[in-house]
Amino acid sequence: MLDDPAHTASSPPSLEPSLLSDGDIEKGEDSSPASASASTHEPYSAFSQSAKIFLVVCASASAFMSPFAINIYMPAVPNISSALHISEGEALLSVTMYMIFQGLSPSLWAPLSDTYGRRPILLCTFFVFLIANLGLSFANTYWLLLVLRMLQACGASSAIAIGAGCISDVSEQKERGSYMGYFQCGTLLGPSIGPVIGGFMAQAWDWHAVFFFLTAFGGSYLLFLVLLLPESLRALVGRGDRVPISIWRTIIPLCLVPKDREKREPMAPPPKLHIRTLGFDRPWRMYTRPDVALMIACYAIPFGGFTVMSSTLSTILYDHYQYKPWEMGLCFLSIGTGSAAGSVLGGWLLDHDYAHAWNKHGHQMNLHHTRMKHMGRLNLVFCLLFIANGWLLDQRIHVAAPLVLQFFASLAAIMYYNCINTLLVDLDPERAASITAALNIGRCITGAVFVAAVQYIVDAIGYGWTMLLIGLLCALLPIPMLWAVTRHGPMWLQRRQNASARST
Repeated sequence: MLDDPAHTASSPPSLEPSLLSDGDIEKGEDSSPASASASTHEPYSAFSQSAKIFLVVCASASAFMSPFAINIYMPAVPNISSALHISEGEALLSVTMYMIFQGLSPSLWAPLSDTYGRRPILLCTFFVFLIANLGLSFANTYWLLLVLRMLQACGASSAIAIGAGCISDVSEQKERGSYMGYFQCGTLLGPSIGPVIGGFMAQAWDWHAVFFFLTAFGGSYLLFLVLLLPESLRALVGRGDRVPISIWRTIIPLCLVPKDREKREPMAPPPKLHIRTLGFDRPWRMYTRPDVALMIACYAIPFGGFTVMSSTLSTILYDHYQYKPWEMGLCFLSIGTGSAAGSVLGGWLLDHDYAHAWNKHGHQMNLHHTRMKHMGRLNLVFCLLFIANGWLLDQRIHVAAPLVLQFFASLAAIMYYNCINTLLVDLDPERAASITAALNIGRCITGAVFVAAVQYIVDAIGYGWTMLLIGLLCALLPIPMLWAVTRHGPMWLQRRQNASARST
């Protein structure tokens, strides 16, 4: 599990902001002798490549649960509306409430994972997810459906922020783009696989079958994590070469723990539980950083459009094409496969851009510009395809045409999101879970607002014009924000580093 390969000359070093001196942030130079020594003689992480891949798989599978839980539910919305004698708008309110708590709950769990470890907090969140699904399996009233969906979101959604923290624990900037891409595959396969399974279950049985399935699936995965998930938080286990204890230790270590690990020093003790160490305000304080706040806004606005594209698909297929639930589920595969492809391609592109910028500029490399190089073009492509897809569905063109557009729109959107995700983690790798939780707050609340409003706008002006309006908002609003971050981002980062140095 533990490898100690020397850095080669051809491999660009990482420019982690947390290790940079005040005057060298933009240049990427490390003025700390200790850090220089560590980077020369020790790799950033002691986890082997196979162990890193296992961690990425665990993080990706954990992040899969939240979007899977919300999308497996989508084809059953008409069934739920009929069974509970409520309107489709009221049924979609359960989606809106899920998204609101999907955004808010990581602000509680993510700071805890940055302080007390990834493993114990992730186990707690999936236990909550399991209890909520068990209750939903027997729910037969609308108010109970809403309450348990909120609890379900509180359990599942934090895995995205905690998973991003795991990635930052073991990856350097030069490889983080591809790792974040693979990690996001989990979050993006959920929207494609969920509706397929949900559609077949809603067609064959009733909507409760969806939650029975989630109970069994979530319980099995919780057992997997209890047995195999290793702790990676650097504040506790260092580079991964300290021996975990108690709940931080895997029950079945398999090949993840080397034979000589017992000879190494034990993990650092976690801080005592105190209100000041909980850090619940940490994700909210991220919004006081101009570049972080603007990047979250650049993510959240197009994400609202992306959410509208997926959340309205089942309704438009039912109303315009008279599709059955299982047929609706299959149509979601275009969004899911496009998203997964965009995640992998986006990760490769980010790593390529990083290596190219390092070879060209060396220590003068501008990290903000490198990560944001393609964002404007990607967002424009997404918005144009989003608008075209809306008009094709509105005019009831053969469903194959809009599904093809949805594939490429999803591919472009996820490549765009991956740039922002990776840059945000780069800006504060030691608090990656908290900064990802801040992103989650912005994107989920924005998505919830878009979903809550879209049906009223469609009723007023029609589906095609609604998609045109949303597409223009998603295309135009991020432009000045992207320009501001590209131009002033390095300066804002340096100011934060200067303030941090003065306070220590």
